[in-house]
Amino acid sequence: MRIVLSGYYGFDNAGDEALLTAISNSLRAVDKTFEITVLSGNPERTAMVHGVRAVSRINPLVLIRELSRADLLISGGGSLLQDVTGPLSIPYYLGIVVLAKILGTRVVFYAQGIGPVNRKLSRYLIKLVANRVELITLRDGESAELLKSIGVYRPPVYITADPVFSLRPTEEEVRNAESYLAQLGLKKDQGIIGISIRPWETFSDRQIAELLDRAAELGYPLLFIPLQHPVDLEYSLRIKNLMKSPATVVESQFSSTGLMGIISHLRLMIGMRLHSLIFSACVGTPFEGISYDPKVEAFLKQFNKSPLFDGQAFDPELAVAKLEQALSDRDRDSSLILKQAADLKEKADQNAILALRAAKGELPAV
Repeated sequence: MRIVLSGYYGFDNAGDEALLTAISNSLRAVDKTFEITVLSGNPERTAMVHGVRAVSRINPLVLIRELSRADLLISGGGSLLQDVTGPLSIPYYLGIVVLAKILGTRVVFYAQGIGPVNRKLSRYLIKLVANRVELITLRDGESAELLKSIGVYRPPVYITADPVFSLRPTEEEVRNAESYLAQLGLKKDQGIIGISIRPWETFSDRQIAELLDRAAELGYPLLFIPLQHPVDLEYSLRIKNLMKSPATVVESQFSSTGLMGIISHLRLMIGMRLHSLIFSACVGTPFEGISYDPKVEAFLKQFNKSPLFDGQAFDPELAVAKLEQALSDRDRDSSLILKQAADLKEKADQNAILALRAAKGELPAV
């Protein structure tokens, strides 16, 4: 069976690259004979890093050739259908879906997180196209509610979990991470606080720097862990320079599971990037989130957490109190997080099984 994967691949975003690793691994676990082709912004690097066949995501002749040969198009995972990062994301990803349908290829929305969707045209396009795919799996219930409000009702919809919950670092990656941290002058027994941030207009640099200075007062070393290069790295360095307290920055690039190895040595993660929180959950590292997007709040809700702040009500006193509580409850929180992550891993594993059934036309209506 030939499968084409469409997503935000080939742009050095650790979260999306983790999705690609997780999806391809899950598909191969179901059936090793799958031929996987990835639509990528950097086909050469994607092929080298992930061991898959990769082609240009924007060459129309290539897209027609690949989708006409495919038995299934998988659109996802991640937040593909949202219009807050720009007006072109939804038309692009739905355009790939429309082309696949024209060419007679079955389509699955795979563990997607839908929204925010603010434009009327975006909602219309989603309703028009999503009602014509074979299957939709979603990573959270909020996405299901949004699709329902838009008017998506025809395909079966399953709430599963983010595919990345199926990933874990190897023992070698954990050891390599320990060695790398030692090179930075850091050890696990120091109680390292990790920080994964991204630029976002809701937050001022001063707010983020103030929060982290207050966090440093708790007595633990701070480590910036960029997930998308070079954007997050540049932003982390900028915030570090605004801070009064010392901090260290991970400037090297790691694979998604390599980053999990680093995060496994933390006492706590403070994350804006969704997948920094998911990586933390996978290895049982307690986390607190800064919400820049509803997907972060939806994730935190799964672990009975609320954001440190959401930009509308920045209260450093309250945020630091939550961090102090999380640090003191570390062992108990770690056990609860690992248990919940194991449940989500089981749901994540269902994505590939459901996609295969949809490709064969064996999926009953929900």
